[in-house]
Amino acid sequence: MRDKLTFGSVCSGIEASQLAFAPFGYEQLWSSEIAEFPSKVLHHHYPNIPNLGDMTELPDLILKGKVQAPDLFCGGTPCQAFSLAGWKNGLADKRGQLTITFIEIANAIDAIREKEKKDRSIVLWENVEGVLNDKTNAFGNFIAGLAGFDDEIKVGKWTKSGYLEGPNRNVAWRVIDAKYFGLSQQRKRLYVLAGGKDFRPDQVLFEFDNQNIVKALKASKQDYSNGNIFNLFSDGVQTNEILDTTQIVFKQLAILGLCQL
Repeated sequence: MRDKLTFGSVCSGIEASQLAFAPFGYEQLWSSEIAEFPSKVLHHHYPNIPNLGDMTELPDLILKGKVQAPDLFCGGTPCQAFSLAGWKNGLADKRGQLTITFIEIANAIDAIREKEKKDRSIVLWENVEGVLNDKTNAFGNFIAGLAGFDDEIKVGKWTKSGYLEGPNRNVAWRVIDAKYFGLSQQRKRLYVLAGGKDFRPDQVLFEFDNQNIVKALKASKQDYSNGNIFNLFSDGVQTNEILDTTQIVFKQLAILGLCQL
């Protein structure tokens, strides 16, 4: 019998991820919350799940083997640095810098899982769509780091949905409005899903009507002048790092009608 799939969360709040994953048999290994009231709620409802507190301490704890490396890692880092209701200082805000800490945690988890001969974890990140318009290019830094690039990815304007293949992870993102999923109000949020090179997050976030959109995009944009390297950047994309062994996909997906949500 297969062991239960496991997950850990950061910026856990009162632990909405429990409502999302527990019905599917996932077992939560740990949460990470520092605010007093939600921490009390966590202790009341989930007394057997450790609240590890400050998420900035997690990379070191995981690498030292003091915290388990789950199958799925999720969280929504503070939105105040990107929200219309905040100062929108992006990565210049300490709360905005937690997007980088989030990547460090994901990398620490995968470093341990590699030693344990396990697949990379699935990574799920949520935030306000204002991060796509951030003046410090927080999103370009975030998905570049998550995918495994050393340099940020710059575009003229980030689209509301897209897909990126990097050296370490495949990454997909999409803005989804909760009013289409039973909520009686408009609530748009950005969801980023990532995993190892054999994981296809685009197949989870997007509706393709049985089309292999990535294969189609590669066929339409392939440049044979560089051998087997695919040049699939949309106009305006800049990066200083192109690896010979890496296939990178970046494509605006408005043609699929996904930007309507």
